[in-house]
Amino acid sequence: MLSPDSPLHTITPQAFTAEAFAPYGEAMSLDATPRLPINFYSGKNAVHGPIRVDSDTPPEFLVFRVGQRGDNLRYLERHVEMTQTMIPLNGQSYVAVVSPPDVPLENGFPVLDEVKAFIIPGDVSINLYRGTWHEPPFPSVDGQLFLITSHERLTRGLQCKLDENGELNELDVEKRSPFYRTGQRVRVRLP
Repeated sequence: MLSPDSPLHTITPQAFTAEAFAPYGEAMSLDATPRLPINFYSGKNAVHGPIRVDSDTPPEFLVFRVGQRGDNLRYLERHVEMTQTMIPLNGQSYVAVVSPPDVPLENGFPVLDEVKAFIIPGDVSINLYRGTWHEPPFPSVDGQLFLITSHERLTRGLQCKLDENGELNELDVEKRSPFYRTGQRVRVRLP
């Protein structure tokens, strides 16, 4: 049972750079993504990209309103049938907690020293590689909006209920509870 006396592991977010984020996914922004040589857009117009959504089945988009939920990491999840893109819609920064797809697991959970957090600027979208462990973004404002990619199995899996341990392994959603798996509370030191 999770209690204030449980051991505590704290993750301090680092500043975002596309290079530091590369083990987890791609960044899309004016700084991180190349400008395409499309010359019929002139003046202040510019096209940067591309970032590719990779999915075994047709991708779909979801609008995700994220409420503030404190600083505890409730679980890490991953999806292996697609990349997942998170596009902030309000321009506010957010914190992304991630661990690489090939991270060593301890009792079925990513080794805690390999779980990282990044402060993502509000004009940067991230495209997580298949299998990247992550938690939904920690918003900087209550009700922050994101456009995220999904697919039919992933969307249906997100509608399933967590088990008694706070976990889920349905369709393309694998959620693991840090407390159940490690016996530790995991806290993210939010800005």
